[in-house]
Parts: sequence; C-alpha cells; structure tokens
Amino acid sequence: MQTARKPLVCVVSLQVQTSFQAVPLGAACVVSSIRSDPSLGPRVETRLFDFSLEDDALAGRDPERAGAEIAKKISALAPDVVGFSVYVWNRRVLERAAEELKRLAPSVATFAGGPEVTADPGSFAVGKPFDHVVVGEGETAALALVTALTTGAAIPEAVANRRRSAPEDCRALSSPWLDGTLSDSPSVRDGRGALWELARGCPFRCAYCYESKGDKKVREFPLERLERELEYFVKSGIERVFVLDPTYNATRDRALTLLSLIEKKAGDIHFNFEARAERLDRDMARAFARIPCSLQIGLQSTNEEALRLVARPTNLKEFSRKIALLNDEGVVFGLDLMYGLPGDSLSTFRASLDYAINLYPNNLEIFRLAVLPGTDLRDRAAELGLSFAKAPPYLVESTPKFSSQDLGRAADLARACDVFYTQGRAVSWFLAALRPLKLKPSQFFQDFSGFLRDPSAAKIAPALRSPTECEISQRDAERLQLAFIEKKYREKGKAFLWPVARDAIALNGAWTRALAEGETTTLELSYGPDDLFGPDAADFEYFAENACMERCRATVRPGPEGPEIDIR
Repeated sequence: MQTARKPLVCVVSLQVQTSFQAVPLGAACVVSSIRSDPSLGPRVETRLFDFSLEDDALAGRDPERAGAEIAKKISALAPDVVGFSVYVWNRRVLERAAEELKRLAPSVATFAGGPEVTADPGSFAVGKPFDHVVVGEGETAALALVTALTTGAAIPEAVANRRRSAPEDCRALSSPWLDGTLSDSPSVRDGRGALWELARGCPFRCAYCYESKGDKKVREFPLERLERELEYFVKSGIERVFVLDPTYNATRDRALTLLSLIEKKAGDIHFNFEARAERLDRDMARAFARIPCSLQIGLQSTNEEALRLVARPTNLKEFSRKIALLNDEGVVFGLDLMYGLPGDSLSTFRASLDYAINLYPNNLEIFRLAVLPGTDLRDRAAELGLSFAKAPPYLVESTPKFSSQDLGRAADLARACDVFYTQGRAVSWFLAALRPLKLKPSQFFQDFSGFLRDPSAAKIAPALRSPTECEISQRDAERLQLAFIEKKYREKGKAFLWPVARDAIALNGAWTRALAEGETTTLELSYGPDDLFGPDAADFEYFAENACMERCRATVRPGPEGPEIDIR
C-alpha cells in the first residue's frame, strides 16, 4: 500500500554573497518552529532553501532571470507551500521568483516575511506575487499560517489583516542550530560562519533603523541555550561567529557573563560584536581583549544637528574616552559612519571622517543613508526634506544641505577610504604617514579618490576597473598605497622620508598577511623591523633624523603565537 505524500513546505532565503555572514538564520528559525511543533511538524515535510546571488546559476543575472532560476529549482519539487524571507537586498529577485513559481505551479500557496515585509506590508499587493504576508517576528505566525494552508483551516486573523504579530517569547523558541536545521547551509557546512542571536529588541530609537519602531524591551535567550549553541559551534568547527544583537553591551552584567562563557567554551573562535561606545568600561574592554574578537561601533556622525534629528545624541568627548579604553587594551574595533543624514552636509561629513580616523579604528564602514520603510525617519522624510529612491535599497538622493552632487563626492571619499585604509589595513601607520603632508584625512582621501580614477591605478589593481563597488586584495591595496604615498611625498618636498614610509607600509602589510592569510613575505628593508615597530616610528620625520639605516632582508611568516620575523 502506497503511503500518502506529506505536504511539502519550502522556506526560501537569498543572500547577496557567499561569506562567513551568509547564514539564513531568519528562514531557519521559521523552519525550526514548524519542525518542532508537535502537531504540524510530523505531518509535513519542511525544506530550507539557501540561495546566494553568487551561486553559479544566479551570478551575473538580473533580478528577472535570477528569480526565474530560483522558481525553476523550487517548482521541480512540487511544493505545496513556499515562504520567502524578504530583505531590502533581495526583494526584487524574490518577487520575481514568486511570480514565476505561480506560473509554473498555479496551485502552490506562497507567503513572505522578513524585515522588508514588516517595515511596509502595504507595499506588497494582496495576492501579487505573495498570497499572504507575515508581519513581525515570524515563528508563531508562520506556524499558524502553514497549519491553515495545509489543513484547509481559516487563515489566522493577524495574517489576514496584515497585523504585526506579538513579540516572541525567546524562552520558548527552538534553536535552528541545535535541531539541525542549519546543518545544510553552505557556509555552515564548510565550517565557516555562524550568526548568533542572543536577544531581540533594542532599547534605543535611532530614527534610521528598523528598531526605531520595534520592541524597546530587550528579550534575552536563556543562557542554557546559548551555552549549548556555543558548544555546537566548537564541535562543528565554526571559525567565525557574528553576534546579531543591535547592541551587545546594552546590559553590562549579561555582556560580561557571556564574554566569560565564550572565553571558557570557545576561545579559538573569532567573534564579531556590535557595541555602543558609551556603555564600555575598563572591565568590559579587558574581557573583549581576552578573546579573539572585533567590535563594530556606530558613530554615524559628529554633527550635533544630524545626531539630534536621528535621535542618536552622542557626547564626543565621552565617546573618545571610551574608544581609548579599547586601544589601551588592544581590542580590534571598527567604526560606522553614515552620510546624507538630515542636517548633515559634505563639510560636516568630512569632519566626521577626520574625527573617526583619529581614533585609530581598524576599519571604517561608511554608508549612504537609506530611508528605510517602517522607520521613524521615513515617516518624517517630507518634513526633513529628504529625497530618496522609492525602490530598494531606498538610498537618499538629496537633502536641504546635501546635494546629489555632494552625495556623489561623499561616495568617492567613502570608496577611497575603504580601498586605502580599510582594505589596505593602514591603521598602524596611516596617521604617521599623513603628518608630514600636513593634510587632514578627508583631504588625503579626496586626493586619493582622484588618483583612483587615473588609468595607472587600474593597472596596479585591475579590480578597480569594475563599475561597481569591489574588494581588492591587501597586496593590491598596498601597491596603491606605495604609489600614492611616494607621489604625495615628492609633491610636498618630503622625498627624504620615502624610505621610512615605504618600509613601514611594506612591513606592516607583510605582518597583517601573515596574521590574516597565513602568508610568508620576504622584504628588502632600509631600517630594522624592531625600529619600525618601535614608538619612534609614529613620527616619520623624527625617525628619519634619529634611526640608523641598516639594510636587511626580513622574512615575515606566520607562527604559532603570531607572526614571526627572521632577519638576514
């Protein structure tokens, strides 16, 4: 006797790229909720589809063709219900996928959820291309919807009326890590990255963020679950964990407890945190320093008017003091900046960039403002005079103080900073190299932006020929750094400092490659590595006058406790 086929439920995730962070956690939480339900779980077969725009079948395709490819793969399984996890970066592709899926399998029921749906459910036409939308956190609502769709019961009222579902009780949710839901994700299967959710909700009200209208009460996952997930990460060989909390250190004692747990259980895994500088203290900085980790800290702007208009007041003196704690303890950190904020201008953005660089961040992430639906800023956009794209990713196009031309200039500055400073890993020597030129960082990056447009730059780093934002190798970034610094020193009559700058750039580059990529580099230096890594090298002119030239060959290689240098 043939066994009746179970209804097939597919939940689809689409990432921008294949990376450590490309883990379909939101979709997996919905799958986990369905599988763990004692009533529905045994009655249906549930599949998680994890796509990336870098997949062979999707790479280089426009949204129409990429969506059609996704629909073709899903429809081949003859699903009964398909859910889509919709974000700002994948909306167009997944809408096309749902349209094509409906053409290939007219009887399939479709629904969509995720941040893009929750932010603006009214922008999704009823039944086109999704039959239903789930607004808010999706585990309970999606479970109720799938139950109705597979049993013929009435659609849940909250879904039918597009009403935001109540915040989930984090203590009652199943873990997609512990129940095996995520074991087939490519990034996880390769032993690469994990997204780790410790809590939901945010106590802050930054006007540009989805959380501006979200739950202000922070709901924490139980420590017992988090400890078991840590043990899973270690057992699975996960290399890097990205902590999803909007503000990891919102609660000091819990943050310290979890750092202690990480140190005890997972001291070989690298962790990425998002933190608020204002809530750092010496004990916390030392706790971060005891584990392999990096922090990303939102500064956004130093313009008081802009910060006030987006409900993110910042005491810059206090901010600097707290960042100094991280530098004192040797904690790796980066800063976020945003241009195009209401009240901001090109000149104030440049001032923010100068302030940020002088705090010695390891990286700077610089973004154009996105006027996201469902945020307080979107509601006040007309009042604030914000012109922005009405389609994803909703980037600002002009403001009363930031013209479209100036936004383009800010984008050039952001790209120049990314290539030279962040991708070039220039933190250890950048300000020392800049001092003899008597240039502010923003002016230096403006000059470098012009250099990047020169055909000679593309010969040094061919990836720069790409018309879109691109990543280049550290070695290519270093070649650009050397060419540009030599050019600027000669223009400013500082050619006598070039051997110092060349050695500092090359030695630090070799050191970072040994540390990050495990590469070995042999260098011909004019000065000894000990001197170049010494305190006097923070002042190139003083160093050139007082250090002894000693030509040597230095080999920088990875070692068991960090890079090692052999000198001949």
